[in-house]
Formats: sequence, C-alpha cells, structure tokens
Amino acid sequence: MKEKLVSVNIPTYNSESTLEQCLKAVKNQTYKNIEIIIVDSYSKDRTLEIAKKFNAKVIMCKGKLLEARILGTEKSKGEYVLLLDSDQILEKTAIERAVEKMKDYDSLWFWERAYNRKKFLPSLYDADRMLVQTYWRPDDDIVLPRFFKRKLLMKAHSKIPKEHINICAAQDHIITWHEFKQLTNKNGMIKDAVEHMEPDTLKSLFKKQWRWGKTTRDFYKTGLYRELITKKDRFRRFKFKHLKWSLKSFLLRILRGIPYKLGYWFG
Repeated sequence: MKEKLVSVNIPTYNSESTLEQCLKAVKNQTYKNIEIIIVDSYSKDRTLEIAKKFNAKVIMCKGKLLEARILGTEKSKGEYVLLLDSDQILEKTAIERAVEKMKDYDSLWFWERAYNRKKFLPSLYDADRMLVQTYWRPDDDIVLPRFFKRKLLMKAHSKIPKEHINICAAQDHIITWHEFKQLTNKNGMIKDAVEHMEPDTLKSLFKKQWRWGKTTRDFYKTGLYRELITKKDRFRRFKFKHLKWSLKSFLLRILRGIPYKLGYWFG
C-alpha cells in the first residue's frame, strides 16, 4: 500500500543560519513520501540556495507569515500538511508516527524541546515549553497543532478574513488553530517530535521579540482576534511541583516581554 503524501510547509526569510539543519532532519525522516515546500519572502541571503540543494519546491510570497502559511497549503499536494518553522528540527520518526496516529485524529501537536538546551537562554525556553506542555489544557490555546488534514486546514484558512491575511505575522498559528478547532475537536499529540532552535543570545532574543511586538500591534489595530492575542501573551501558571521550570519560565517571560512591549509601543 502506497504511503500517503505529507507536505512539509516552511516559510522563510533570511533563514540561512537554521534552514539547512531543518531540511536535513526532514530528509532523514523514516517516512519517505514527503514533499518540501518553501514559501520565501524574498530572502537576501543563501536561503534559496539551501532550499534548492534539498530539492524543495520554492514559492515566492510578498505577504506576511499567515499569507505564506496559506499559500503553502494551497500549493501542497499531500493529504497531510505539516506547518514547520525553519528553526525547527524534526525527530527522525516524527512524521511516520504522525501519519500512523492520524487514523484517529484530524490534527496533532508536536511535543517540543529547545535545541542546545544546555546553554542559558535555550534552557529557559526549554523549561517554559516543558511547563506549558506538561500542564496543557485544551482551552489554553498556547500549545498549538502543527500536523493537519489538508482539506480541513484549507477550510479553516478560508474562514480568516482576506483583508487581514497579509498583515498577520507573529500570531498566524493561533489564528489558524482558532478557525480549525471550530471544525473538529479530534486533536492528538506526538511525544518527543521537535527541537526548536531558539535565540541563544540576548541580542537575537531582543530582535525577535521587538519584531513580534511591532507586528502584533499592527494586527491588533484591526480589532480582529484580540481575545486570542491577549490569551496567547499571558503569563504561565506557576507550579510549585516544578519550581525550577516555573522560575525559568518566569524569567524568560520577563526577558521576552521587555523588547516585545518596546516593539509594540515604539516599533
């Protein structure tokens, strides 16, 4: 029996520092019937060169992140779509396990750890992820699925007002999930699936959070999905049972929150 096609959709912009590791992990999957779709926002570095090296299908997109996600899904041929970021590294059996589990589900979230988590900042990100994932609740809208049945994902995307698609960047994923969960509640989980290459210097953290703050403000002005954005940005629940995770998560929220707010107010 032929394996079902999985489309791995990756939006990029000047992603040369992480993309090669990301694509190597995709190519090394135990599941082989995969197409790689890169949706690039006119990168000025070696991003496209790296994408072509891995025989990825490249689509150019002038819009923001949400538009890139939607365009990638539209151009996909797979029965399933994995919304991957260019700074994520898949565990080698992740897609194989996901396809098997999709017999019972319509979407799956992937358990994530921080890559290189012995370093200080990645260790904070890792603790934050462990805290959130361990105490995940369906109504949190903080842990979000990445693996979808394409037909349902297309329906969810069609519900997002078109006039807002090309201005949404940082909050693309939660908006997609908000519309998707109106269609189905069959959402599962894959353990130990992804490592995320998080910022490992204060400078890179500041730049990322400043940009997120600015793009969130621009989208917030539209008045759309405001409750979702507020919910996504709230502080984590403090858990004395996992005191170390909680303290690290709290510190990370402060370090991320300062440049985020500065970008929101002054960006």
